[in-house]
Amino acid sequence: MFIGKLAALTGASPKAIRLYESIGLLPPAKRQGKYWLYSEQDIVLVHMIRRGLAVGFTLKEMSALILHRQETGHFSFQIGKQLILEKRQKIAEEMNKLNMQDADLIALQEEIERTFGQPAS
Repeated sequence: MFIGKLAALTGASPKAIRLYESIGLLPPAKRQGKYWLYSEQDIVLVHMIRRGLAVGFTLKEMSALILHRQETGHFSFQIGKQLILEKRQKIAEEMNKLNMQDADLIALQEEIERTFGQPAS
């Protein structure tokens, strides 16, 4: 299939697909004349890349998983599991920081209310 069809089937722009290829997340497309041809496997890979991006992974973070597939012909469940675990730990840390910031804001609001004798807006 041509890049336009791959783009339509995956929701990725042709420019994004070319980027994925240029950084090694997608294997190079096969060539037929002056056209590049993509396979059903490329649909799966582009969907996986887009799903990873949608849940907060960067292209760089996903590269270990994708590159392992390119080297071995299959995805590593262990690498995927580890990447997800690390991402979830980062999210938990961010949530803790935001909860602390929220608690600080509540304390500030209470201080303003005590200082000025009326509810803060």
